[in-house]
Amino acid sequence: MSDRPDIDSALELTESIRKLSQPKDPLDDAFVDHGDSVLLLCRDTDSRRWGPRWLTRVGLTPEVPAEPQNGLELVRQLRPSVIIVEAGLRAPTGGPLYTELANAADIEAPILVMCANNKEVLAAQDFDVHDLVRKPFEWQLISRRAIAAVRIRRLGYKLIESQQALEHALSVAESARKRLRSHQSFEPLTGLPNKRKYMELLRRAMAGADRDGSELAVLVIGFTRFRLVIEAMGQEQADEVLSTIGATLGECLRVSDAPGLRRPGLRTAATGILDQFRFAIMVTCTDVDDELSGLTQRLLDALADPISIGSQTVRLSACIGVAIYPQDADDADSLVQRADNAMRDAQSRGGGFKYYCSETDAAAVRKLRVEHMLDEALDRRELSLVFQPINDVETGSIVAAEALLRWYGEDGSQIVPDEFIPIAEESGQIIRVGEYVLDEACRQLKAWRETGMALPHICVNVAKAQLVSSGFCATVAETLKAHDLHPSSLELEISERGVLAGDHEIIGQLHELKSLGVRLSVDDFGTGDSAIAYLKELPVDVLKIDRSYIRGIVNDRKDSAIASAMIALGQRLDLLVVAEGVECTDQLKQLRDLGCDAFQGFLVSRPVPGDAFEKFLIL
Repeated sequence: MSDRPDIDSALELTESIRKLSQPKDPLDDAFVDHGDSVLLLCRDTDSRRWGPRWLTRVGLTPEVPAEPQNGLELVRQLRPSVIIVEAGLRAPTGGPLYTELANAADIEAPILVMCANNKEVLAAQDFDVHDLVRKPFEWQLISRRAIAAVRIRRLGYKLIESQQALEHALSVAESARKRLRSHQSFEPLTGLPNKRKYMELLRRAMAGADRDGSELAVLVIGFTRFRLVIEAMGQEQADEVLSTIGATLGECLRVSDAPGLRRPGLRTAATGILDQFRFAIMVTCTDVDDELSGLTQRLLDALADPISIGSQTVRLSACIGVAIYPQDADDADSLVQRADNAMRDAQSRGGGFKYYCSETDAAAVRKLRVEHMLDEALDRRELSLVFQPINDVETGSIVAAEALLRWYGEDGSQIVPDEFIPIAEESGQIIRVGEYVLDEACRQLKAWRETGMALPHICVNVAKAQLVSSGFCATVAETLKAHDLHPSSLELEISERGVLAGDHEIIGQLHELKSLGVRLSVDDFGTGDSAIAYLKELPVDVLKIDRSYIRGIVNDRKDSAIASAMIALGQRLDLLVVAEGVECTDQLKQLRDLGCDAFQGFLVSRPVPGDAFEKFLIL
């Protein structure tokens, strides 16, 4: 990379500082241009006679118009350096002329007002004028005040220029500092080599592996939902998390090098940070499978330990991708890219580690393609919703409908939610997807109601990324308003998995949504890792029991007992309890016996498009 930009920045900074350091005496005659003019607006005979003489003596060029009442027009025409105006002069509008001059936004010249009595002095003080003088008029003094006004005005301009020069110098210095930091070898927060330095070390290690015939492994380390965690915490706490991770990686590698644990042929070559969300390690080794298995497992165990930051506890699930030189790639960039692809493959599987293989590249290409297609599908509004009824257990009547997202390609093939939703979460598109679903669901509910079809409310799933977004509550309110729906018409479903884990920021968002008037439900209850006692903190209305407990409710005594306990718990907390995945009448009968409030599942209907769902509303 050329050093020329840094040289130019240094020269530019030096010139800015030189200009700032040049001494300027604000009272020096250099602050007065002898071509400066003064406009004298008055009818007083003595003033019109003596004023110009004294003003000329101090270096000002006087202009004394015959018709001073047209002062505003004259000022705009002559653009004087200073204005002296008699307080008694009236503008064509009827008010004092000096008030018209003082209120004109395009006039910057200082204004001196000559007052005949105390009444005029008091009146002039209420306006933005530079100075006041009173009869008898001492023109020697007035001329000195006029020249002082010019000097002060010029000094103001110099101060503005100096401020602009200072701001420019600071901007140049900040730019130079950033460039210097980017050229440093180590990332200051973690103390690890930055990507540029890491790649340099990797190329050296690859050359060394060529000489001694050893293999070299690159490990790229990422985390599931790490981006959301970092973005939700704030920069200071996020920095602490990254610093802790860097220290943990270093400790794991020091353990590997301890005399009692060192394995023949395994040698740590470098640890680095690729960006805010990914780390990298490279090691040389002779027996890849045996030597790397212990290191990767040690990394996974250590990175799974909770990280305490202030009052918050962060739990991360690490994902490690491994690529081997020279068998997987013959250059540094490709080697890191393939290790990264393997890491992303591990991410999609929920964590752990994975070696690179040719299928990994295919999976990475597929992810990128789906990510690109999803953007286009959102632009063209190609995603669609299907709806599944939620029915009362006792009466069978419909109490709500759950909106579910579907995506069919141009060729009619379906891209299933289990594939594109994780990609949307990883790429950050999930907020846009969530907004699309919310808008479409509200639009459909409004359309049904306009045709006379009654449906109490509609249920929409919400992702964690939406809940940690500061503008989510406002988005919900705007969407409801756009479709003229009461907030009670909407139920937002929050999945227990990975969302309800004591996060106070999310609890605050839920309370804000609750105060808006929308209904809230806990979806897939029983599948996450949140404590049951945590439910008492949540402002929710509905508890939805996951289908995995309903599947065996008839024949499995344990499933039946768990479902019964969940129903009782929900009702004790004054929550409406809904069973998911009901497929047969025996399951429904069991739920009725257990006192469950509502159900949904294939027993009534699979999720269907909006026009097909209308038949349930007509019945």
